[in-house]
Amino acid sequence: MDTDQTLTELKKLREGRGMSADRLATSPAVLSSLATSDPVEAYQALVQLLGSLGDSDRANALRVDLALNLEELLDRPPTGRERDWLGDRRSSFAELKQRDVKTVGRWSDRALGELRAQLLNDFFDGHVIVAAGVKNGRIAGIEVMQYDRTDEHFSHGQNIGYTNPEKGSSLPLVLYGFPRDWRPASIRFVVSFMDDQLPAAAWALVADTVLDVGFGHERTELEISDGMARCRIENPRRDQLYGLWWEWPC
Repeated sequence: MDTDQTLTELKKLREGRGMSADRLATSPAVLSSLATSDPVEAYQALVQLLGSLGDSDRANALRVDLALNLEELLDRPPTGRERDWLGDRRSSFAELKQRDVKTVGRWSDRALGELRAQLLNDFFDGHVIVAAGVKNGRIAGIEVMQYDRTDEHFSHGQNIGYTNPEKGSSLPLVLYGFPRDWRPASIRFVVSFMDDQLPAAAWALVADTVLDVGFGHERTELEISDGMARCRIENPRRDQLYGLWWEWPC
């Protein structure tokens, strides 16, 4: 079982009618690894990267699997079944090369691995924790932690810390958005009030745009317990912003 989502999606692009911009539109990990959200741009980038693999039988086996340059690589116009089905075009290429179909499949797999190695590795589908510390009425710092989807105990992750450079007051809000090609399993917010100054109320916030944040029309009140406000969002949407907002006593 592949744990590399980008490699999994690249393999699926070989199936059926092969690689197209429409199919890339439903391959978020590949798009993210190409640093684009435009499937047409991704298609052009992959074709260019495939060119860098050279003109070996191995690279051409992958091109045939992806249904690229079929007429040139099969030395004839492809049949309807060869356009529509991976097995048919792979069998025809194997026959042309006088090799076993399994050998051609291994060629394609090796070339696909080489292609994958040229792509970025920034797709993320795990858990995100956004933790903030508040002291003297201002956010002192924020830490963003990322954990693998299978790491339910949050034991092995990576984190980035941000210290507030502003000495004055700060907005009573922690807001988080993620790259459009990520698919986080969950986002957790934890805001710790590190002195005796506690807010009068706190809310989990969802907004469609940055402008919507100020309206706060989609919010859920939270309990403040042990000096902390917490919330969790399961399967967050890529087209929304999420946050934790609080209000100081008058």
